[in-house]
Amino acid sequence: MEDNYQIMHEQYHAEKVFDTMNVDFRLTHTEFDGHLIYLLKQIEIGNNHYQSQLLSNLQEKLRPIVQGLEVSHPYTEDHSSWSVFYAFKEIIDQVSDQLKAEYRTVYRGQPGDWELRPTLFRTGAAGYTDDFRQNYEQIYRSVAQKFPENVQYYTTQDLDKRAVNLAELQHYGLGTPLVDVSANPFISLLFMVDGYTDQGQEPQLDIFFVRKDGKNSLYQEVVKQEQNRRISAQQGAFLNFDKLNGDLLTGKHKIPRVCLRLQYIKNALNPDTIENLPDGGLPVSPDEKKIRARVLATAVNDIKSKLTSYYYRIEDLFPDFYMYLGVLKARYADTHQYEVKKWYQVSEH
Repeated sequence: MEDNYQIMHEQYHAEKVFDTMNVDFRLTHTEFDGHLIYLLKQIEIGNNHYQSQLLSNLQEKLRPIVQGLEVSHPYTEDHSSWSVFYAFKEIIDQVSDQLKAEYRTVYRGQPGDWELRPTLFRTGAAGYTDDFRQNYEQIYRSVAQKFPENVQYYTTQDLDKRAVNLAELQHYGLGTPLVDVSANPFISLLFMVDGYTDQGQEPQLDIFFVRKDGKNSLYQEVVKQEQNRRISAQQGAFLNFDKLNGDLLTGKHKIPRVCLRLQYIKNALNPDTIENLPDGGLPVSPDEKKIRARVLATAVNDIKSKLTSYYYRIEDLFPDFYMYLGVLKARYADTHQYEVKKWYQVSEH
């Protein structure tokens, strides 16, 4: 496939490649300590019919479990609400517990609800041109010739060695057909929230199912190398889009995944009964867009806070010298974005 990246880019559609069961964590707004914050109203399991029997079975098993969580009744005398972090953890645990013994799970977190695709297939400011995709093999070979101490060139006839070297290119920021995943859901949650901005995106965590017998279509483990310690620190592996074939591109054999999504919903409480709620009422604002941004931001900050309490910090995932310094530079830049606050004290924009 190495000569056809442009064709693959044009033919690739995530909905054809992945058989996706969405689990939506629906958030609305309330007020606490004078701050507009999120309230988890419900968890909704997708009701689609799936190509994968694995997803159909999982859907049937998860629905009564989610109903039993009773997140739709969050108000108590002291206005407690389900933390979205623990709600995510509960669903992650349940998905793993319901799987058959021949499977294990890997995860990918992203701060927006954009289509899953490798950097090589992306366009626009964060992507690459058609010319890059059409000449990728030549570019890769040229890099290997100029820097043989860092990268070696392999064709797709040796996918394992090729993936190791493509991972090295990706490590230094060049687009590849690889998509990072992790065996650790907390690490993936950290990536989901760390890059979040309130620009209308809704964070999500994908769960993929890996067969223990190795018969997986895109999943790719790579040898951990000393110069790429980040893979070990992040308990990382990849979805290797070098393995895309006609059956996957045309949707004949979809890859099952579960997508946990944070979603804002407008508060539908009856205004006549709001004053009787334990929190004393909801703030009134005509600007729904700002409310939505603040709700998602406080949910993200809550997850960050919980991850920090479990000693999951973004700087620990980049043990490479130059990457670690980059994280430190961003952390201590004079932007006040890392000002220590409670999770619900999100700065106004």
